[in-house]
Amino acid sequence: MAAKQALQVISIPHRPVPDNAEINKDLAPAFEILKQSPGLLAIWRGRKYEDRFTEIAILLWSSLASSHAFFTSHAYATFHKDLQPAMNGRHITWQNHALLSTSELDDVAHLKAILNSPAIEVALTKVVEGGVAGYYEQFRKVVVPILNEDQGCDGHFISPLIENPQDQLLLINWKSVDAHHEEFERRPTFKACIDALFEYYKEFVVPWHIVELQLVHGSL
Repeated sequence: MAAKQALQVISIPHRPVPDNAEINKDLAPAFEILKQSPGLLAIWRGRKYEDRFTEIAILLWSSLASSHAFFTSHAYATFHKDLQPAMNGRHITWQNHALLSTSELDDVAHLKAILNSPAIEVALTKVVEGGVAGYYEQFRKVVVPILNEDQGCDGHFISPLIENPQDQLLLINWKSVDAHHEEFERRPTFKACIDALFEYYKEFVVPWHIVELQLVHGSL
């Protein structure tokens, strides 16, 4: 059986600077190293809306093994060293992987539906022990129809994190951050989503958003 492609979300907290040009200049050497990685299919880059100095990279790998090969290699040691002046003591977060096509909710079509987005909601959802099956039943029954009908939502993707399958990577394509926070969260349908999933939350989710996401290497 062929290995499934793996999605990875990386957060790089940059030191405060006057503009994005300086961030791009600081990170360029590290990203050039990353682009040479065998098995890396694509890189998308954006920033965290809630902290404009935090750079977000979404990587698509041909397999989880390809990602692990890079992050355990000498190339990653150089990549990490090159990032240190930019991060100024902060820490990169890279252990967020999800496989593609484990269900109809995380196939390539769902991934494509969220990548071309002005505002991607990222909800790293911790589910209670033994609750994943029930969570997905409620997600399919209640949340999927609501998101499909909401005028501010243009797609969603959800898959268990490889690092801990009790944790779910939920990505939602919103027309804007306001379409999520100021419009959707004031509708009864938002409460219906929370009510449907509430018993499965290990802790309440605090979502954040990726904005200005662009494909900078490879393709999907």
